[in-house]
Amino acid sequence: MTTAMPLTLEHRCDHDLAVVVLAGEIDVATSAGLREDLARLVASGARHLILDLGAVAFIDSSGLSVLLSFHHHLGGRHGSIVLAAVNQRIREVLRVTQLTRIFPIYGTAEVAIQAHHATRTGPDTSRTPPRDRDAN
Repeated sequence: MTTAMPLTLEHRCDHDLAVVVLAGEIDVATSAGLREDLARLVASGARHLILDLGAVAFIDSSGLSVLLSFHHHLGGRHGSIVLAAVNQRIREVLRVTQLTRIFPIYGTAEVAIQAHHATRTGPDTSRTPPRDRDAN
């Protein structure tokens, strides 16, 4: 019998941007709690979410459903949700489900923050923010 890894969430907010650092597994046992935590952040004024998945070991369809739900909810409010520090295992899940076409993926949360600020203040024409989009 295997024991599910709990999901922990830490966040920091800067105006309408919330950087959310997740650790553990996002699955049927933890996705409802994640949905509630993200809903609280959005209710408190966050319109843009950066999810740092660097310490997430696993995500299942219920976790993907939470991500998609917030993508649609925030998109309707001129907000956004992006992913950062995605490991190869989760990146493959996102690729197979074609969610790499929906979610921008950044190497680190810091790069995602820089890209967010660049879009808010106007583009930096000297370079394009690194984004990892899978064409498949």
